[in-house]
Amino acid sequence: MSIGTKVKRFRETRGLSQDELALRLDVAQSTISSIESDKNIPNSLLLNKIAKELDVDINELLNEGIQINISNNKFSDLSSAGTINQYNPVFNMQSPEIAESILKNQEQLTKLIESQNKLIEILFKK
Repeated sequence: MSIGTKVKRFRETRGLSQDELALRLDVAQSTISSIESDKNIPNSLLLNKIAKELDVDINELLNEGIQINISNNKFSDLSSAGTINQYNPVFNMQSPEIAESILKNQEQLTKLIESQNKLIEILFKK
């Protein structure tokens, strides 16, 4: 079952309309619609907000598939859903493409943070 299908199922179980969920999440109704119709996959922050708002564990929204151990960027197959641990975050991903995209985004963020740190050092030296 896709993330979008699960979001819709949990939303309807809670008796919420797309408009109501969108309002609670501070997003457009079209965002919820595109997620539920699998046109878009929510980023990890939005997915976490959705899980909290629907009062479900984030792993219930994620399909079994690829496991990413962010602390060392290793991939492995999953036979059952994992958990999210703040010290060693593990996410179950729907496809390898999503996992690759997340890793690329992390690399870009790391480079941006390093650039920011260098600029801050320069500013403090002045």
